[in-house]
Amino acid sequence: MNASVLTGIVASLALILTLVLTAVVRRAALAGGLVRGVQDDRWHRRPTPAVGGVAIFLGFGLSVAGWYMLGGGPERALSLRPSQSLVGWTPGQGLLLASSAAFLLGLVDDLLKLRPLAKLAGQIAAASVLVVSGIGVWLTGFYAVDVVLSLFWFVGITNALNLLDNMDGLAAGVAAIAGAYLAVLFAFEGATELMTLAMAFTAALVGFLAHNYPPARIFMGDSGSLFVGLLLGGLALAPVPGLSRNLAAVLAAPVLILGVPILDTTLVTVGRLLEGRPVSEGGRDHTSHRLVALGLPETRTVWLLWGLAAAGGGAGLFLRTVGRGTALLLGGILVGALTLVGAYLLTVRLRSLETESGDGPPLYEAVVRAHARYPVLSLVLDGVWIGLAYYAAYLVRWEAAELPAELVYFARTLPLWLGAKLIGFIVSGVYSTHWPTFGLYDALRIGRANLVATLLAVALVLLVDRVGLSRGVVVIDLLACSLLTVGSRLSFRLMEGTTKRWADGGRTAVLYGPLAFLDGAAQEVERVASTPMRVVGLASPDMARGRGNLGSHPIYGGVSALSNALADTGASSVVLVGTEDDRKAGLQTAEDYLESGGGVDVFELEVRLTLASQSQRALEAARSRAAHTGGGTTHPR
Repeated sequence: MNASVLTGIVASLALILTLVLTAVVRRAALAGGLVRGVQDDRWHRRPTPAVGGVAIFLGFGLSVAGWYMLGGGPERALSLRPSQSLVGWTPGQGLLLASSAAFLLGLVDDLLKLRPLAKLAGQIAAASVLVVSGIGVWLTGFYAVDVVLSLFWFVGITNALNLLDNMDGLAAGVAAIAGAYLAVLFAFEGATELMTLAMAFTAALVGFLAHNYPPARIFMGDSGSLFVGLLLGGLALAPVPGLSRNLAAVLAAPVLILGVPILDTTLVTVGRLLEGRPVSEGGRDHTSHRLVALGLPETRTVWLLWGLAAAGGGAGLFLRTVGRGTALLLGGILVGALTLVGAYLLTVRLRSLETESGDGPPLYEAVVRAHARYPVLSLVLDGVWIGLAYYAAYLVRWEAAELPAELVYFARTLPLWLGAKLIGFIVSGVYSTHWPTFGLYDALRIGRANLVATLLAVALVLLVDRVGLSRGVVVIDLLACSLLTVGSRLSFRLMEGTTKRWADGGRTAVLYGPLAFLDGAAQEVERVASTPMRVVGLASPDMARGRGNLGSHPIYGGVSALSNALADTGASSVVLVGTEDDRKAGLQTAEDYLESGGGVDVFELEVRLTLASQSQRALEAARSRAAHTGGGTTHPR
């Protein structure tokens, strides 16, 4: 039978079986009282069955059994025994045995509630089945070290999916996206049986997702999340000969494809350690929860994280098609970008904790204060950008035939280049900028610091080794490093603005007034409004063109600026900004709109500067005048 037809039959069978079985399992769970009550760390408002993993396991397993009957099967897909295999099983048999063991472990936990250590021991035992059958991270050449790395990967991905299952449809959707990308990856490598296995896995998750999409009628439970997590982790490291050509891309592809669960697990672990809570303890501190805390509705949050998973998978596939150097460069940039997202969400969590209790956890606060005084994390991140920019300059400047010889000089001068640039940054004062309010002046300051740091690095490198440094490398490095360092600092403001624009909570508003007042007024309006207010657009009669962007907000200009802004954004309010004359003129424009359009409230943002206290010399002069005239102390306005 044609391989494509066989794949389609197996995937369709998995989809239909899981779709039907999920409904059957749900009814049985409701009849038997196997439901999960309303929990603070989940967005469901009624008791819901949490044994959907049974349907996923059966739907996938029965489709694989049908595959065997049609003359295929995962045993053929992974029939080659790697040299690391210690038993007589093929890797395909090991994959099915390990994932089945994970399912049974999760089912026992769903029914009896295992202790965390017992659950972890069971996960390690299931992951060991994969390792002894030859599936693992065979990276260092030292078997014991590779075994530890492999177990860490399998248990980590399994728990990542388990932790990610905190919002309706999230874990199932992310896992389905990852499975689909793995299927495409296997197709590129000609591993048709593995592609069929990944497609059956993805189809089973899609069938379950039809019942799990918000508002979910059933959850996968631990039986589902442990089975899905271990099977996904094993598939990502399946021993396919074609996947061993480029070690950097081989490692980067599964990490990026599974980037969302990895990011969520890292974020939760770091956050709970900073809060002084056990990592195994539940709570509303996952990536999804933090996005909801910013005002995003549940469904939009799920779609956003699905989008990130799809973007990570696309990046992982792209890295499989490029050379080792490009894979290292792009992989480093993507990891840095994910680090920035995690850091931003950690600050969101701290803000929410301070809002709830008036003060953040002591360790959290101590880390924030220490970083404000000694910005070690910013230095480390800048060091990463400097190294990547310097490496990128060599990749761009030199042809493939010349690059190996030039990389010898790169490796020799990298420590000098890195140290000199960091010193230049420190001397230029770039670490006094406040990332959430990063603006044009700060960007120019970072650009100037990059120029100073580059000149210092060039001088030091030429002083130590006069031969080998290319002017083209210097120019490209300056541009790349400026882009990365400015972009990283601007990311906090962009993420803040984007989440506010996508949020559903609070009154929406368009700011109207002179162009010079609009950018700074947006944050002030959201801060001082008596009821929650989100700025979704700006309008200014000063701007000639019809539409543009100012920061993270769309801005409208011309005679019809206000009406166009309100029509496009659907805002319910107008806030007039600027001087008193500006606000009077804006009020007339708003009243003209109300006569024809109506339906919006009009506010004014008034900023007043008053003298709160006088200098000692002014007070003495005032008292002296009062003594001569017999009056009291004067208070100038």
